[in-house]
Amino acid sequence: MTETRRLQLHLGKCIEDLDKLYNVPDLKTKRATLLCKTAQKLFEKAEEERDRGDEENSYVYYMKYLRVVAFISKDKEYLKDKTYFNNMLGAKNPNKAIDAAEKLKNSLIDRYEKEQKEKRLHDIKENELIKQKIDENRKKALESIPVYEQPQPLGLPGLDEVTIKSEQLYSILKSGKLKVMILDARPGDDYLESHINYPACISIPKECMSPGQSANALEQNLPAASKLVWGERATMELIVMLDWNSTAVIPGETLHLLKTILLKWDVKVHYARPPLALYGGYEDWLLKYPAFTTNPHAVPPSQDSMLDDMLGEIDYPNWSDLNPSPPPVQTTPPRPAKPGEPVIDRSSKVAAVQLYEERARNMQLILEEQERIADTSLTLEMQRIEAEQDWEKVREQREQEPRDELRAQYRLREHEILSQLMQLENKQFDMEQENQSLREQLEEYQKREREEAEKLVEALRKATDADTQAVEAAARRSAVEAAARELAARRARIADVRAQHRQLDRRREALEQQRKRKLADARRAAKPQDDDGDTFMEPVEDSSENQGLNRSQSSPNIAKGWGEEEVPTFDRGTKPSKLAPVNDEPQRDFQPVWGDVGRGLTGLKNLGNTCYMNSIIQCLNNTAILVTYFCNKQYLEHVNRSHSTRGAIAEELAAVVRALWSGQYRFIAIKDLRNEVGKHQRAFRGNEQQDSHEFLTILMDWLHLDLQFSIKPPQKESLGAAERAWHEYTRCKESLVLRLFYGQMRSTVRCVRCGERSATYDSFSNLSLELPAAAARCTLQDCLNLYLNGETIPGWNCPKCKEKRDAVKKLDISRLPPVLVIHFKRFYVDPKEYMSNTYRKKQTYIDFPLENLDMSQFSLHCPGNPMYNLYAVSNHYGSMEGGHYTAYCKSSVYGKWYKYDDHVVTEIPATEVKSSAAYILFYTSCGRS
Repeated sequence: MTETRRLQLHLGKCIEDLDKLYNVPDLKTKRATLLCKTAQKLFEKAEEERDRGDEENSYVYYMKYLRVVAFISKDKEYLKDKTYFNNMLGAKNPNKAIDAAEKLKNSLIDRYEKEQKEKRLHDIKENELIKQKIDENRKKALESIPVYEQPQPLGLPGLDEVTIKSEQLYSILKSGKLKVMILDARPGDDYLESHINYPACISIPKECMSPGQSANALEQNLPAASKLVWGERATMELIVMLDWNSTAVIPGETLHLLKTILLKWDVKVHYARPPLALYGGYEDWLLKYPAFTTNPHAVPPSQDSMLDDMLGEIDYPNWSDLNPSPPPVQTTPPRPAKPGEPVIDRSSKVAAVQLYEERARNMQLILEEQERIADTSLTLEMQRIEAEQDWEKVREQREQEPRDELRAQYRLREHEILSQLMQLENKQFDMEQENQSLREQLEEYQKREREEAEKLVEALRKATDADTQAVEAAARRSAVEAAARELAARRARIADVRAQHRQLDRRREALEQQRKRKLADARRAAKPQDDDGDTFMEPVEDSSENQGLNRSQSSPNIAKGWGEEEVPTFDRGTKPSKLAPVNDEPQRDFQPVWGDVGRGLTGLKNLGNTCYMNSIIQCLNNTAILVTYFCNKQYLEHVNRSHSTRGAIAEELAAVVRALWSGQYRFIAIKDLRNEVGKHQRAFRGNEQQDSHEFLTILMDWLHLDLQFSIKPPQKESLGAAERAWHEYTRCKESLVLRLFYGQMRSTVRCVRCGERSATYDSFSNLSLELPAAAARCTLQDCLNLYLNGETIPGWNCPKCKEKRDAVKKLDISRLPPVLVIHFKRFYVDPKEYMSNTYRKKQTYIDFPLENLDMSQFSLHCPGNPMYNLYAVSNHYGSMEGGHYTAYCKSSVYGKWYKYDDHVVTEIPATEVKSSAAYILFYTSCGRS
């Protein structure tokens, strides 16, 4: 039988396109008999299309058929007479349809992949032909037409532009009026092959850059030829960055990373203007000005680089591995050991050396890690000193600046430096905790090593073979001496770094004393300003009696002095295309600062101690389903005007989310949302420090009430205890916020005498976990176990015993929400100062997973997916008296982690997400398979 000829693909480009086509309409109103007839028609149509060779249509009809069959199997009529309906459907048809759909799916996936590959190959060949023709035409033009210069546009791009065109750069380079530096961010090999023929064009290899890297650290990795020109960057009037073909500075890409290093982590250099990206990259320059390159015949980056990387990871066999091994040499069997005497391999000195090298390797690894931590800690200390000096310089410039606009810019820069200092402090604290753990491991390993060495020496002493004993003793001495030299060198290196660290500490303390004296003189000279409040949550007075948890004195503790009205405003009349279309919504005062950024990567201006609010809003702004709900304006169907807030909180938050996802603002101000929140909660009205967890909890309740909609009441008789308690709590009033964030907890009290149990159910929008007492480090699992494990309750009124008994109370999660929010109770009342209500903060480092958090062990067989991935963290730095909030969020668009520090948004590596500053974790099970 010949195989049916398959028709050309026409319905989609991937299997996901077909999955959208087999949805069936609402079938609740249809009778089972009619549905069986419909299913039979779908099955016949699927068979017909398959015979015709149309695999796509056949797959869609099979899937529609299976959808209808699945619905029929739950119908009441079907359940009453299964035999009758199965005969109507055909007893073997469902299984046949499943097998056929599976085969078709696999076939279609292969065909789609093959088609895409062929299309890519065709595009590559077509591009090569086009470029070949361009090269030929360019060559003919150069040979036949004399070289002349086309008129080029003069002048620099505007201050709000982030790119420069090749024509503009060419004109500037030819005029020679400006000092220009060109930073080529392509891979180093591509730069060597061809680059712009200009003395100040240097290679900043892509492979040398990493998120969070400082300019000084980058300089150490640069090629020798680049370092000399790089050192002159402060004197340059224009810096141009380029890669192969970028037309914008996209967050997460190489140019954005380089720009961040220059503007944020180059504290010693003040640039005349922000670096510009070459529009179209080196490809555009090569096309337009091939004569001004070192090699006009440069080859574009290979399309097969990804395949090469994959092949490079394969371990290929060695020819020697394929040859048969020679027969073993017959040797005299070793003397059997005496009873109680250990058996020792004395075959050769090499074996003994390997034995002792293996024993020393673990200690070396620990010392290498300690050396890395010491180097990192020293780097952080140097960055702190540089930042403090930078802060002092900016503060002095701000005090001497007569113009309000520039003075406000200096205050904004002070804010960034203070935030950086607090985070550097926190990183150093985490490094110290990690180093302490390594020291404990090293001591334990050294103890075990000494015990094993003593046993081995005793075994060697008992050996009777003098020659073998001498060989092993010599081998042991050689290996031990080599390992000892290596370990001693590493210890000396660590000691040297620690000495430098102590020297920097003394230097920082001297700077701190000098700064305090200057602040005291400034306070005596003038009264503090009364404005909107400080950006950071700090006390008005720098008094040691009011510190609570002592914060490091290295971080400047600025008195209140900058408010929201001092941030510079600009005339935006030159950007009419950026303005939102006129609609019926109220006009909101976002005070936007324009700039092309990635979607969802807009910052929030601090309005005076509102960093707690900014942190939470950015975490919610990265909750994908909530963002879609607000951006598509689906929430308008559910706005509840009968609640006390009359839907205003939800409307203001939705407006903020849409602005943050527009991609056209560097940062905005949320004055309207803050004012609306302040109307309904006095604590959030002023400029005092507030708790982000308290704000989140209240905001969740407001949003739930603002967006409520009614559902049909269920039949309570058919519900279990947990479901019945849930519907009693909701009272048939639900919301998207409730369905996303709210879960349910079961509390069971059991009498220890008779075993009588009593269960109650409560809802939660977040889990608030205690931290283990006196623990410097713990895991999220430790905190969950501490929260859910049973506790003894004395004097419980047992309904069965009819008297007071000791009981055990146990918590279990009976309903897991799609978005699980976990809060750590870091703040507590100091028992030594209970009467003064003084709060302290636990700086415990908590190890939590970024992916695959399994909550099944903590829940009661809840429906839904128990596996969660982390997507946001609200961080708190400092203490109750002087602290600051930030947010770490994973972008659903770019798949990378970003730090939201009020108005500043920067990319960070995933390794920085875990820290002792973690305060609230946001996990999601949405989108997981």
